[in-house]
Amino acid sequence: MKKTLITGCSWIQEMYKYNSKFDYASFGGQGLWKIYNHLREGNIEGYETIIVQLPAPVRNHPNCTSTTDRFNNFLDSIKKSGEQKASKTQLDNYKQKILDINLLHKNIYFFLYNVGGYPLRHPYDFGENANKDFINWLKENNLNHLHLSFENQAGYGVKEKFEPDLEFWEYYHKENPHNRSDKQFKKYWSIIAPKNTIIFDPHPNKKADILALELISKIT
Repeated sequence: MKKTLITGCSWIQEMYKYNSKFDYASFGGQGLWKIYNHLREGNIEGYETIIVQLPAPVRNHPNCTSTTDRFNNFLDSIKKSGEQKASKTQLDNYKQKILDINLLHKNIYFFLYNVGGYPLRHPYDFGENANKDFINWLKENNLNHLHLSFENQAGYGVKEKFEPDLEFWEYYHKENPHNRSDKQFKKYWSIIAPKNTIIFDPHPNKKADILALELISKIT
């Protein structure tokens, strides 16, 4: 067994290609509940350090298998109780699950790995100060954490395109995602991209992953 485990969603699925000294457990499309169950039921005592890359809060459900399905459920919550209450409940439950995970091992680091605004501003935007506020919460609760952000920076997503026409750039983001006709879905769906850059797939690319692994290596 290697001394460090990196677990998370599909945001870490390519990391093994660039650093083989760590163990990896990637759960695409799933959230903190899946990570919690994996760590609780697995043999993790042999690891000195566990890195938990944080997936989107909207996925924080025991039976999450689809981001789209969970996003639609979140939209239902907004219709029932309003956006402010629904988003607060979503974030409060997310924080509680982080606290639950932290009890499973003596040396867990929570990794806020941000490309395209994910996880706190994509697929739903919890606000311009969401990352700052969340890091403050981690500090207030004495939780080990790492933060690497490429938000509003071009060149770190798997699939991007330079778009010189700002009018089209604005239209694209207003109408994103284009495979959805539901106006409410489009209204609340968010992806953060710098001007003149269209991000088709915000998953971290090789350049981003190498920098992320360098950051992780500093504390392992």
